[in-house]
Amino acid sequence: MADQEKFKFFVDQLLENAVKEFQATEQYKLLREKLDRMDRDCDMMFTKDEKDFAEECFELISDAGGREEYYVYRKGLSDSVKVLKGLGVLA
Repeated sequence: MADQEKFKFFVDQLLENAVKEFQATEQYKLLREKLDRMDRDCDMMFTKDEKDFAEECFELISDAGGREEYYVYRKGLSDSVKVLKGLGVLA
């Protein structure tokens, strides 16, 4: 496995663990309740086609946010290594 692949795997695991930790928080539980309520409201307010369209839009927004989250997380780790190397903490 190349160094880039190892780093990607490492970042994936760190991010996955961070997401799991967030999902165990009260903040996430409240957010999940709001999302569930929004889903129920959509069921009552929209036709099936409108709801399908709204879900497709929200999935796209969520996917874009997830990609941004991954990029920022990876960039933060990479920048942290650079800072630690610059400080002489890492060789």
